[in-house]
Amino acid sequence: MAVQKEPSMQSKAYHFIKNKITSCEYAPNQLLSESLLQEELGFSRTPVREAISRLAQEGLLKVFPKRGIVVSGITVSDIRMIFEVRTLVEPYVLRTCGDNINQHEIERFSQIFHDFETTNNCPDFYELDDRFHLFLISALQNDYLLDLYARIQTQNIRLRIMSGQSIDRRLQESMEEHAQIADACLARNWELAASAMLQHLEFSKQSALTTILRFRSDTDII
Repeated sequence: MAVQKEPSMQSKAYHFIKNKITSCEYAPNQLLSESLLQEELGFSRTPVREAISRLAQEGLLKVFPKRGIVVSGITVSDIRMIFEVRTLVEPYVLRTCGDNINQHEIERFSQIFHDFETTNNCPDFYELDDRFHLFLISALQNDYLLDLYARIQTQNIRLRIMSGQSIDRRLQESMEEHAQIADACLARNWELAASAMLQHLEFSKQSALTTILRFRSDTDII
């Protein structure tokens, strides 16, 4: 049996910092420092610096020599481009690949969404939201489109979290919209599912733009 290789310190540092950025624990435009990250991770300078460099290449951090490190903001242009990709890909998946969607799994999602209507409680909303959309995307059998969607995933998660935190009612609305999508999938009405998804994405985009405009008047968010 092959022995599983222990992740390197650089890999651990990279995933630790990226997860903090993705979850917005490190907020957009937040100032960080190499020494603070070293202390938080308990690592030496080299793996932390390598992780920072990699995240900077991915556009998630900005490094200013002798000044510090800043978590990259999200601009109005970023939001428009992210949702342009999503509105091209996600309804397309439902229209053309709906028969690939596991009906038992979609039924489980539907039950969770409808249960929320009575309990109004979903502590793991963001994780559920992410799983639902990725589950639908997994029906796609086009590696090029999957790669395109993967490129926006980190920013997409950040947007969901920021929009939900800023507009509480958006969480409830999003669950209701998810229920409509799931129910249309259960009925195998793929055109209706695609239409519900398109509407959901439009509402989500407007929520994200509202969040940005609440905090800024030019290009960078909070």
